[in-house]
Amino acid sequence: MRICLRRLLIAFSGFMLLACINNIMNLHHQTALAAGYGNLEISNQYIRVFVNRSGDATGRFAVDSTGGDPLNPWDDNKPLIYGRPRPWTSYTTVRVDGVDYVFGGKTETRAGRHALYGTQVSEPKIIGGSSIASTWKFGDIEVSQILSIVRSTTTGLLDTAKITYVATNLGDTGHTVGARIMLDTLLGSNDGAPFRARDAAITSDTVFSWPRVPYFFQAFDSLSSPSVTSQGTLIGADATQPDKVVLTNWGNLADQVWDTLLIPGREFMREGEYELDSAFALYWDEEMLQPGESREYTTLYGMGGISIAPGVLALGVTSPAEVTPEKDKPIEFPIVAYIENNGPTLALDVSVSLDLPPGLSLAPGIKYQVNLGHLEPGETRQIAWEVVCNIREQTTLRYGVACEAENAERNQVYREVTILAPPELSIYIQAPSMFGVADDMFHPYPMKISAKVKNSGGAPAYGVKATLTPDHGIVLAQRERASRFPGQVAPGETCDLSWYLVPFGEAGTFDYRIMVDARNAESLAAATSIGVPGLRSRLLLESPIFPIPQEDFFIVTILARNLKGLQEVRFDLSFDPSVIEVVYVSRGTVFVEDTGMSEWNEGVIKNHLGLLTDVYGRLTQPRDITGELATIGFRAKAPGQSHVLLRNVSVSGTEGRVMITSIEHGSVIVTQK
Repeated sequence: MRICLRRLLIAFSGFMLLACINNIMNLHHQTALAAGYGNLEISNQYIRVFVNRSGDATGRFAVDSTGGDPLNPWDDNKPLIYGRPRPWTSYTTVRVDGVDYVFGGKTETRAGRHALYGTQVSEPKIIGGSSIASTWKFGDIEVSQILSIVRSTTTGLLDTAKITYVATNLGDTGHTVGARIMLDTLLGSNDGAPFRARDAAITSDTVFSWPRVPYFFQAFDSLSSPSVTSQGTLIGADATQPDKVVLTNWGNLADQVWDTLLIPGREFMREGEYELDSAFALYWDEEMLQPGESREYTTLYGMGGISIAPGVLALGVTSPAEVTPEKDKPIEFPIVAYIENNGPTLALDVSVSLDLPPGLSLAPGIKYQVNLGHLEPGETRQIAWEVVCNIREQTTLRYGVACEAENAERNQVYREVTILAPPELSIYIQAPSMFGVADDMFHPYPMKISAKVKNSGGAPAYGVKATLTPDHGIVLAQRERASRFPGQVAPGETCDLSWYLVPFGEAGTFDYRIMVDARNAESLAAATSIGVPGLRSRLLLESPIFPIPQEDFFIVTILARNLKGLQEVRFDLSFDPSVIEVVYVSRGTVFVEDTGMSEWNEGVIKNHLGLLTDVYGRLTQPRDITGELATIGFRAKAPGQSHVLLRNVSVSGTEGRVMITSIEHGSVIVTQK
């Protein structure tokens, strides 16, 4: 039975499922299993993220503090997302063409018990020593979950879980895809602390829809002596802005994998119970995902940073520690102040004021001073200001917030915010100018295309996505993805990316292009070309290169190289019957691997004439062929040399005769035993 204690928020942001998954500097992680329960985890001195690897609810995760806030001894080893001993209460929904699936393995628990599930592609595993990744497939849509640890926007420490999902359409048609991330929040042992967003302390069913979605929300049980302070970052940094945020009781979200019943004024209490049990869900509406296209959903959840001045009127202030411009937009960020009456009596006519330095200003219609009226003993209120900054060079600014009452002394907090110069991305492609050829085949195959993305600016580039688009004469290798998701690229960092390409069609020179996008940087692209040489189309006979002792058996293989649109092949074979003789004829791998019922005729063996006639094979569908057509077993009869010659060769496809540039024969030497 689920313990009725929990509380708080979320975090969800961008990844690549392959290289450059994160910019986590100096992260101390461990890959040991959590004691006794088989969970997989990453951790550092602030938090740990652990994932369920059991047979029930595989892939679900939770977050705990380890050391938490270095200045707060009370928040060590506290849960931020319910999950002890094994995560199961939080889960993510993937909506495909209006049908809802739960990410991860099936469960017998209440949370998603009767939902639809996909097929596991990759179980949870440590990637690059700093992330935990797993993958499930829902029809044509493959979704990867990537969990890592990043810096908090308000504390500046590596104390925040980055939760990313990357959805890729592996099909041939477009599909609509959306996502819901539900987190079962818990603040230490407190499952009822309010969600604090903008100027409101939220304790009942609430929904925020775009454009009213807050930048972040926080939760704490006491401003003056918090046991744990948590934060969900919804906008900015690595977060992918959700279309909707729902705050309600856990049961409401656990039982409904997408839609929920919201009742205005209803506390975060499950139906029929008497203890608070809060949770929240982030929604990204369905959008079309074209074949080969990928989309990222990311959110951030972890520790929150508040600058606190204790007193009769305790004052706490929070805002992002660093901000940077976004594309063609001024810098905007919130400043939130919390005021708590710690006195024994009513605080009269409480007012709060904001003092901004030059370079920062308030958004239109917002006042610097706000009157809160009276505050009851133990009551906490909050104020939010929307601040605008047009500075684009790096600088650190200091602002102040003050509060006072008729019957309480003035209290004041100062906090700094660093304005970072915007990121500047560049891309450099490192790849051969032409496909190599060895033994009538492209080598290496597929061809690796490497690129370096560098950030020369002053701020991290968030939500970086690099997409390779090839011309018609080249294509991405099988199961290759067009997009890479490095996530965050820090100032001065160079991120290595790679793709694999194969030729498609005729020889020539073909272009490809790599486009790089980021949430807070200008898009850029690099284009180059690669040559595809023509390959010889031929039949060849592969015979032993060493002499064969008399009476030994050996094999001759008939090989095809680069036959375009082959469906049918017919040939005879001649040899010296005094030296060698045919023992058996077998179909080659080309016909063995045919997915349908291919036709095969092993021919007629005429050893007395030195002939094998009318060997015949027909594929169910014409296709391009490089491989074995037939294997022929011989016996060495007597010493001597025998040529082995292909005769009366007929190779055809749906468009008639298949082009062959050459036919190469073989020979065998037999020695006395």
